[in-house]
Amino acid sequence: MSHDSGSHYFRQPDFPPQPGSQRMFFALPLTAPPAANLAPYQGLCQLKDALPGKGRTIPDANLHLTLAFLGQITDEQTRQLVAAVNQLTIPAFSMHFNLLRYWKRSRVLWLGGDICPEPLGRLAEQLNQLALDLGLIQDARRYTPHITLRKNLRQRPVIPDEQPDFLFHFQRFGLYISEPDGPGVRYRLANQWPLIQPEIAVQDSE
Repeated sequence: MSHDSGSHYFRQPDFPPQPGSQRMFFALPLTAPPAANLAPYQGLCQLKDALPGKGRTIPDANLHLTLAFLGQITDEQTRQLVAAVNQLTIPAFSMHFNLLRYWKRSRVLWLGGDICPEPLGRLAEQLNQLALDLGLIQDARRYTPHITLRKNLRQRPVIPDEQPDFLFHFQRFGLYISEPDGPGVRYRLANQWPLIQPEIAVQDSE
C-alpha cells in the first residue's frame, strides 16, 4: 500500500465559515475504553515523539483515527447528521497499525495498517454518504485509515527499518469539534456512539 504522493490526504476548500457553524469530523478515539488500548496508546505517543525529523508533532491528546472530515457545518446540519448516525449499526473491531508512511505532497508522517477491517471501511463509507446527503464535500477516493503523527515535514523523514505494530480495539466512535487552542487546535467530543459488541453464545445447560 503506497501513498507517497499524498493523493489520499484530502483537504476541503477553505470557504468562509457560516455564522453559527463549527469545524467538525468523525473519528475513532485511541484511548480507553477498553483498558487494553492504554499500552499501545502510550507506545504510540512515545514513538511519535522519538521519530527523527522536524515538523509539527501532533499532541498526545489529539491522536485519533479519522473517519470523515466534515468541514464547517451548521447546527441544523449537525442535528440532521446526529439523527442519521443514530440509525447506524456497526460491529466493534480491532486493527493492527504496522505501516509508518510519509505523504510527500501534504508533508504528513502517518501510521496505517496493511489490512483495513471490514467494519471500519463500512463505517467510513456510511458516514461519508451521510455527509454527502447533507451537501457536504467529501473525498471521492478510497478511504485510507491513518493516524497522523507529524505535519509540515518539508523533507522525507528517515523511517526505521523495523516497523511498529500497535493493536487497537475500537468500541465507539465520535463526532468532534475542532477548536482553536493558542497556536494549535483542540478536539472536543460533541457526540458519541457505541459500536455493537458481539453476542456471547449461551450454551444450553440442559
